[in-house]
Amino acid sequence: MKVLKQLYLNFYLVVFALYVYFDKGIAYTYLAEFLFATGMILILANIRSFEFTWDKRLLVLVLFLVISVIYIVRGIGGYALMDVIRDSFVLNYILFAFIIFLFKDDLEYFKEKIFQVYKWYPVVECCLFLLLSYSPFFAELKVFGGINILLYKYGDMSVHLFISAILLLNGYIKVTRRHFILNAILIVYLYFIVAAFSRAGMLEFALSFALFFYFSKDKELKARFRSYLKYLPLAALLALPVYLVTNVGENGQGRKLGLEQLKENATSIFSSGNGGTLEDNKVWRLVWWSKIIDYTFGGEYFLDGKGLGMSLATDDNITTDEEGDLRSPHNFHMTILARFGVPIFLLWIYWLCLTFRDLWSKKTGSFKLIILVIAFIFIFNASFDVFLEGPMGAFPFWTFLGLGYADEAFGNETKQETADADR
Repeated sequence: MKVLKQLYLNFYLVVFALYVYFDKGIAYTYLAEFLFATGMILILANIRSFEFTWDKRLLVLVLFLVISVIYIVRGIGGYALMDVIRDSFVLNYILFAFIIFLFKDDLEYFKEKIFQVYKWYPVVECCLFLLLSYSPFFAELKVFGGINILLYKYGDMSVHLFISAILLLNGYIKVTRRHFILNAILIVYLYFIVAAFSRAGMLEFALSFALFFYFSKDKELKARFRSYLKYLPLAALLALPVYLVTNVGENGQGRKLGLEQLKENATSIFSSGNGGTLEDNKVWRLVWWSKIIDYTFGGEYFLDGKGLGMSLATDDNITTDEEGDLRSPHNFHMTILARFGVPIFLLWIYWLCLTFRDLWSKKTGSFKLIILVIAFIFIFNASFDVFLEGPMGAFPFWTFLGLGYADEAFGNETKQETADADR
């Protein structure tokens, strides 16, 4: 059994790297779902020795998994079984947070390998972006589900770019000085690209850094961050010319690289006078979210929501320019509200409060703070896009939270940080 767990751990890390590096391009491989199923089997096979921390956060997550089963039973018969199962993974992906407890004896190894994925993230994503943009072969390469293998959602890229940067700056990623400089320049370059193509990506990256700096209690770390800020203009100066000569044309929403697009995206976050697709993208979301609030808080779906199996866009009579069957309203919280009703939505909000209250705790060490800020940027991105509903966002999100939970219970680093805080 120990050999099987080790094989599963290494397979888990490979699948994690694939989702981080390729995002939407491998969403239809169903690797995350296969990992989910095998992880559940391993938990059941090791149920006598399996242990996790019984605190309020994890108890609520267990309750969500039970609720998912109830709603699957409710949806069977009314809609196609595969559609019901697919929608149930809005909550089912939570199981990944518990699967991490299988690795409680190998936590340091697991953390090290996760950090390795992000050590190479800026280099890998820069290469893949340029291949997608300049190579006709890769621009047309569709492997899984008719999706281009290199297709990456830029809001998602902002999330992983932040993780790479925060781990690098905190010393969890060990690199040579040259590699550090290269990563810094590439992170700034990729951030310019993200900021041009995604308003949410532009904002969430900067806001998450501000959040980490504000809540960090490590004075030495803050001093180190300030020293790094002195070199930020130089990194931007080196990255900006490369960004400006990266001529890749418009994306699917009519946005293109350049200083004008950066300016337009930045101003459109706080104003409504820009028109065009930027304004249209805000309007249909707000209309849809208003409908969901009306038929839940003030309507017939207050108690149990619409359930699983239907496309919410079709059922709510929402028309957008999005391709394919749009099943979720580009806001994870609204998805929970629409499908499960007000009581379960409030339970989700309660879980968020339980999770992020530790930001204010004096005993929150640097690693736990990193996990919380990583959770924040995932939640922020999921508030404006379909992210936690699918494996591209949910799989790494619940992996990081599970890593945080397991590290609190069994990790040496968190125990040492707590002891230092007590002193």
